[in-house]
Amino acid sequence: MFVNFISDIANRPNNFISYFMMTFYSNEFKKPIVISRKNNIRRLSLKVCRITGKITINAPKFLAESEIYKFYSLNRSWIHNQINQCLVPKIVKEGLFIPVEGNLYEIVVKKSCSKIKFLGNNQICIPKNISNIGKEIQTFLIEYCKSVMIPIISKKSNLIRQKIKKISFKDTKSRWGSCSSTGSIMLNWRLIMVPPSVYNYVIIHELAHLVHMNHGPLFWKLVQELSPNYSKDKEWLKKNSQEIRRYIFKT
Repeated sequence: MFVNFISDIANRPNNFISYFMMTFYSNEFKKPIVISRKNNIRRLSLKVCRITGKITINAPKFLAESEIYKFYSLNRSWIHNQINQCLVPKIVKEGLFIPVEGNLYEIVVKKSCSKIKFLGNNQICIPKNISNIGKEIQTFLIEYCKSVMIPIISKKSNLIRQKIKKISFKDTKSRWGSCSSTGSIMLNWRLIMVPPSVYNYVIIHELAHLVHMNHGPLFWKLVQELSPNYSKDKEWLKKNSQEIRRYIFKT
């Protein structure tokens, strides 16, 4: 059955479970599989992340191990199929081309470069003494994202006469942005990688929630007034979102 569980739970009876999270290593898939047990889970479910390939089984807290293993065995072919569809990660390093505002920039290391900066020939220059290139590029892009998008948010919010309480930038797995009823705007900083019209659409989308906290007809009417071609940008993001998330900055 399952082997290499975390902690000391592997040798206990089938009704032993008191831990929320367990992990076992699958020789078949060459990776750990996470079993998440929670009180509010009523049935077994399985998830394979298309970006990382992480396999997670969600199970009721006190379900017998044998039942979880049976569920896992019955779905092995499905897991294989999902893993085959996973995108190959792109590790951010020297020589990689990375999109910034829809244009590809090559990451280059130069002795003459004193700090990370854009060069005129579609390059991002990095000093030679930087060891963790991906992490530094991420920091650079987050700051660049803020410098570009915060003024846009301020300008667009004035158009709809709404005040912004807080602006934050995160690397969320599934969402490109969010808006709270109190006026807090969150954007995924990876939006700096997409074309300007696309990140402008996302900004407008979230700002429109300050007026309409739903996705009803009035909400979309306001979005269209502020972004007439929003449907095209929305479709672009849908088609390319996984590609943008392929870039791994921290290893």
